[in-house]
Amino acid sequence: MKAADTTVDTRPVPRAGHVAAFGLLLTAGALFERVNAWSSGRQYVFCHASEAVDRLTYTALGLVLSAGALSTLGAIALWWNRTRSTRLHLACMIAVVAVLMAADGVDAHGERRAATIAAERPADDKCDYTPQDYTATPGWFYW
Repeated sequence: MKAADTTVDTRPVPRAGHVAAFGLLLTAGALFERVNAWSSGRQYVFCHASEAVDRLTYTALGLVLSAGALSTLGAIALWWNRTRSTRLHLACMIAVVAVLMAADGVDAHGERRAATIAAERPADDKCDYTPQDYTATPGWFYW
């Protein structure tokens, strides 16, 4: 006759809420850095509107919002399947970090583009159009 296995698994159980909290906190941080940049970021002024910089700004914002959606959808999927696999939880969290790093990478490219455009200002510092300001984000998630 076999003895019953009475060992208790004491490892922490990953929960879907951890994925949602992790992703939403990072997303909130990324949104905060963009809102806070308007008051404290590096500013560039150029004489004409730049669709390329605008597209990069909107792309970066879309990526940040996608990270929030990804963390929420990942948490819902993990909760729905009731999986206890730590690997799946970590994969969801890594995906959120990767998307936020991509957003800051796009912002860094936008800042380089804005610096190039700002350097093209006329020598007499007079613009044909109302100057457009571009404020760079600090890029907490991009190295």
